[in-house]
Amino acid sequence: MKHRELFGKQVNWLTAIYFLIFGVLLVLTAHGDIVLWLNDRHTPFWDVFFKYWTYLGDGAILGVLGLILLFINYYEFLTLLIAIALQTVFVHIFKQWLSAGEPRPKTFFADQIDTLNFVEGVTVRGYDSFPSGHTASGFVLFFFLVLLVKSKALKVLCFVTAVLVGISRIYLIQHFARDVYVGSLFGVLAVVLAVYLMRNQVDNQKLQKGLLRK
Repeated sequence: MKHRELFGKQVNWLTAIYFLIFGVLLVLTAHGDIVLWLNDRHTPFWDVFFKYWTYLGDGAILGVLGLILLFINYYEFLTLLIAIALQTVFVHIFKQWLSAGEPRPKTFFADQIDTLNFVEGVTVRGYDSFPSGHTASGFVLFFFLVLLVKSKALKVLCFVTAVLVGISRIYLIQHFARDVYVGSLFGVLAVVLAVYLMRNQVDNQKLQKGLLRK
């Protein structure tokens, strides 16, 4: 993984378009509009799909990837570790302090709760909405994978996978669109900063080893 390559041109363009279009939507819509719009489009297929897809943003999967990298490449393991740490700090600064207790859609739309579509088997929380931690973790995971895979198609697939994690959080009424937007921004920023901080170690031969690669 070379820090100067970052995500590749395809993913860089997709990322720029994603943040631009998403940002414009946030400016042109009222708080909660996107949640209600997406909630009106629930189907049995998407209920099942997003119910399980959202787990790709679970921090445990980042732990699994970190464990794998520990065995094969210390440099990649340390870079991922830094990215996870940065993302955790970014999210918790807001969730625990700056935006602690922020209402989630379930609470915000309490007077409309009987008209909302909930996915069976999904526990919907009521507070600490901003930002979306699952989205931040999902973007750290899949943007980091973009650095590891060589195929352009796989890089784009990783990007799309991360975006779908964010959409799942809105679909499941766990977060507002702004929570997902900022969560994805934190995820990307965490990976970029981690790679930058490790830039002087990219050619360190000792770090190109792992527990299974002596």
